[in-house]
Amino acid sequence: MIIKSNQNNAINGCDFIVDLPEERKDTKIKLLQITDMQFIDSSQMRFPGRLRQDEIDAWQKENFDAQSGDQIRSLIAQTKPDLIFITGDIVYGQFDDSGEVLDWFCNFMDSFKIPWSPVYGNHDNECKKGVKWQNERFEKSEYCLFKAGSVTGNGNYVVGISVGGEIIRTLYMADSNGCYDSDDPLVERKSGIFPDQLEFFKERADKICKSTGKNVPSFMAFHIPTFDFVTSAVEKGYAKQNGDFFNIGVTVPQVDDDFGFFYERVSYCAVDGFVDFLKENRVDAVFVGHDHSNCSCISWKGIKWVFGLKTGQYDYHIVGSLGGTLITLENESFEVRHVPALVKLASYPYGGKMFDDFFVKSKK
Repeated sequence: MIIKSNQNNAINGCDFIVDLPEERKDTKIKLLQITDMQFIDSSQMRFPGRLRQDEIDAWQKENFDAQSGDQIRSLIAQTKPDLIFITGDIVYGQFDDSGEVLDWFCNFMDSFKIPWSPVYGNHDNECKKGVKWQNERFEKSEYCLFKAGSVTGNGNYVVGISVGGEIIRTLYMADSNGCYDSDDPLVERKSGIFPDQLEFFKERADKICKSTGKNVPSFMAFHIPTFDFVTSAVEKGYAKQNGDFFNIGVTVPQVDDDFGFFYERVSYCAVDGFVDFLKENRVDAVFVGHDHSNCSCISWKGIKWVFGLKTGQYDYHIVGSLGGTLITLENESFEVRHVPALVKLASYPYGGKMFDDFFVKSKK
């Protein structure tokens, strides 16, 4: 059951509640993170020369399944999640000025009849339809849990997970902003999570605590990582500085239950006092995307810092490392693991023959 709030102050501090039946108390609850699908329609290319001819042929709208739809189907079939959350770059907005790609995606996600919660990445709001239209499109989707919010950015809201009416965990969904290729006044071009956003989530955490009589544990999800992802890697001994590459358990020894790799410099946003904020509001894991070649889970300062596995084939990626991230809840404990998409993947999209004949060929 999905409970949608129609109150200005939200239900028990939550904008939405995914309420599972009482009998689920003794079962594991599963959340699936997908990120950076970056669906595009090459026929809507805004800037001439932005794509080569072989890319134009490949990234056609009839290939949405090959771009990322089949990956998502595979992940859902493998994990059977109770909730799906999406950490941005759903569409590459400059290839969706008509809004048709986002419209297709919303219908696609609703077809699974599983609640799904998105936030924006730095490319989504490039769409000329405007963020107001995008917000409304999410909000009208039957299974989409999304609220624009009234603080900096678009898509700051709280999802509660309850069993038999008792809230067991909350999910803070935040806009990390940073869409610089947009002239929409509703879009914040500077990246980051701003003080009014943190205050919004603090107020909600206080209300949830008051309404439940306990400190409910929380996750936080957004698109652009903070510098804490670098600091965690340095302090755990995996790197000496931002830009050092490593593969935990392969090129560097594993510490604790950490896993994954960094194969690109972290493109971070600034959030002052972020670790203190997380600890004060009982956030024990942070989930991001954005850096397609960083896929990892590092425990640091009592918080898991998770780069989700990139889900879509468009733009650069590590071949063979596309999929999603599964979070399994059991009481107040949880486990995180990356899940590969069990579908045929295209070859690396730059250099050499394009996609090994995987996509539609140009018509001669």
